[in-house]
Amino acid sequence: MPDPVYPLPSGDRLPSLGTYNAMGTTLLHNSRPDGSGCFFATCWIVFILPVVPLGRYYVRQGKITEEGGFSSIHTTIEYEFVGRSRLRLVEVIRTYLYFWIAVPAAFLGPIIASIAWDNNESNDDAQFYGMLVSVALLCLLLVLLFLHRTYWRPVRRARWIETENAQVEGRYQQIASLLPIAFLAAFFAFWAGWAIFAIALALGMYSQNLGPDPNPLADTLLHPVALFLGLPVVAGVVALVAVAIRRR
Repeated sequence: MPDPVYPLPSGDRLPSLGTYNAMGTTLLHNSRPDGSGCFFATCWIVFILPVVPLGRYYVRQGKITEEGGFSSIHTTIEYEFVGRSRLRLVEVIRTYLYFWIAVPAAFLGPIIASIAWDNNESNDDAQFYGMLVSVALLCLLLVLLFLHRTYWRPVRRARWIETENAQVEGRYQQIASLLPIAFLAAFFAFWAGWAIFAIALALGMYSQNLGPDPNPLADTLLHPVALFLGLPVVAGVVALVAVAIRRR
């Protein structure tokens, strides 16, 4: 099924691409180039890993320039934004699964397991073998990513939306654009919850098993479920409502 592409309105603000020390904004390709040389790509805010999607675009890749020496190489890729499209939930979920679950699991899983096994005197080289397995799994994931980007990604056809229909469908696109903002607020609220939990734990604000009196504050607002689930949900909903009211 062809993907809808909306013409870029005059004066539309295009994303400013660029990363410094793995922080900034970048395009992650979603499809291979079609007959016109264009493809779909999602613009992400990255903080070492992709954090939140900002939008999906129909783009054409230009020239690639590399500057620097042996120890430091600065790569510049030019993109021409041809149109705007809708975020695809499957592509967003796949990105999160790869960068936030598969890569950390491949890197940390063997190391954590080797540290646990290293406590046994008969497994003196467990950490060394765990590091080898970790490097091998990371190399395998990089190879799979290269194969997916080069050969396995689909070539998606573009379906241009007329100007009249684009105004109507653009309202739904504006609603969809609010979701990344809500997710970003929930994401930072989740890590804020971790910080609050660590501080409260260090200050001894949680009730001990042998404590004579319960701590209502720790049992409610400082409960891990409230911090790691409730706080992100509340932050995401508040951000969603605030931005929606402002755009009216």
